[in-house]
Amino acid sequence: MKLKSIGMLAAILVFCGTLCVGAQTQDEKKDSPYFNLFQLPNPCVYLPAPPDTASVLFVNDFQQFMWGKSVRNTPRGQQASWESLYGAKRIATVFSEAMGITISKEATPEIYRFIKRVGETCNQATSMAKRRYMRVRPFARMNEHVSSEFDDETDLRRNGSYPSGHTAFGWGSALAMVEVAPELQDTLLRRGFEYGQSRVIVGAHWQSDVDAGRLAASAAVARMHNLPEYQEDLELAREEYRRIKGNKSKKLEMDYPKGERILDAPADTASVRYYGDIVTYWLAKGERGTSRGEQALADAPCDVVDFLKCYTPCAAMTLGEKETPAIAALVRKTYDGLYSSSKKLKATAFRKRPYVQMNESTALPEEDEPHYATSSYPSTHAVLGWGIALALVEVMPNCQNALLERGYEYGRSRTILGFHYASDVQDARLVAAYTLAHLHNDAEFQKLMAKAKKEYQKEAEKLKARETGK
Repeated sequence: MKLKSIGMLAAILVFCGTLCVGAQTQDEKKDSPYFNLFQLPNPCVYLPAPPDTASVLFVNDFQQFMWGKSVRNTPRGQQASWESLYGAKRIATVFSEAMGITISKEATPEIYRFIKRVGETCNQATSMAKRRYMRVRPFARMNEHVSSEFDDETDLRRNGSYPSGHTAFGWGSALAMVEVAPELQDTLLRRGFEYGQSRVIVGAHWQSDVDAGRLAASAAVARMHNLPEYQEDLELAREEYRRIKGNKSKKLEMDYPKGERILDAPADTASVRYYGDIVTYWLAKGERGTSRGEQALADAPCDVVDFLKCYTPCAAMTLGEKETPAIAALVRKTYDGLYSSSKKLKATAFRKRPYVQMNESTALPEEDEPHYATSSYPSTHAVLGWGIALALVEVMPNCQNALLERGYEYGRSRTILGFHYASDVQDARLVAAYTLAHLHNDAEFQKLMAKAKKEYQKEAEKLKARETGK
């Protein structure tokens, strides 16, 4: 009897221990990234390799490194040092100031958890490229010390510089929080943008690392929107925010984010950043007589029908008004939103196009005169190309790498043709990302997205059945 009792007691303890482990696993899952690095878009596919120090493309990175050093002993430098603390705790403080509420694990558990999960997922989205390139960080390359309060130099030296994980965390969580507090979209996005730029100031990252980090985060946020668990967490964070603010209404009519409040102004000819644009312009000209130059010419048209054709090879099915009407309707809605958002930013500052500045012609001379009096910043083509790619990633996540690579290169075509500087295209991709974040608060956009997802799944099943003969 005694042995039997001991055996029963042992079985009960094992059972209870199993329950505890199971509960812990569930709790950990609630705080873990939504995807692992192998499920997320791979930046090694859709982003270029970082510029080598022997390349003229390194000019912009070096100039920005020197700019960062010049502001370290200023309030902006102090902000950058303070923002060197990685993770949800620091971003929560940043967004607390922006939103006028206290965000913490205790005060706002749903918002805090949402920020943490989104940010960590975006950080994961940089991992494949970090491991592949293992780029040396600025402070190490220059044989200096990192200028920040919370960075561990030993740890940084073991971790690749490209793309920036800090930046991905900050920009990605800002995009997600636009859906929680749309009335604060400009402030949230600006703070998310600055969090990444701080990495250049302290010498922990090159500018191209930060630029790539923002794109990786944008791609990751698009991927997360296809996950029901993300949508559930988003709604919980929204409800918690509304309770705190006392806002019972679920409808908030907001205009598109103001890019001039979110992004830095484009470089003028007196800025050291202009040298980087000039270098890229001359290198891009060299591609005009190649097959890549022919692709750039083919990318010149940019109507909705053109984009459906553009992304058809990525989808492995024909995208069109007749073939996939729901996807076409989503692309049209997305196109209209992206176009409007781009035009609003164009109206805030006029920048001469590179071919005008150089008194040259583009690779499409017949288009020179119509574009002569229009601003180069940002590139509307690039806004549309990257933004529609992000929207389609939500619809067909199994095609994510191909879509993003095509969307990235579609924007680069504008530098090859000579219509835009590289910085016009890079910032255009950020305009696309924040415009998509804004559109996710639009009820019509949400309905069109849901219909497009269903249509794609249905068409994909038909295609699979035909291939297998079932």
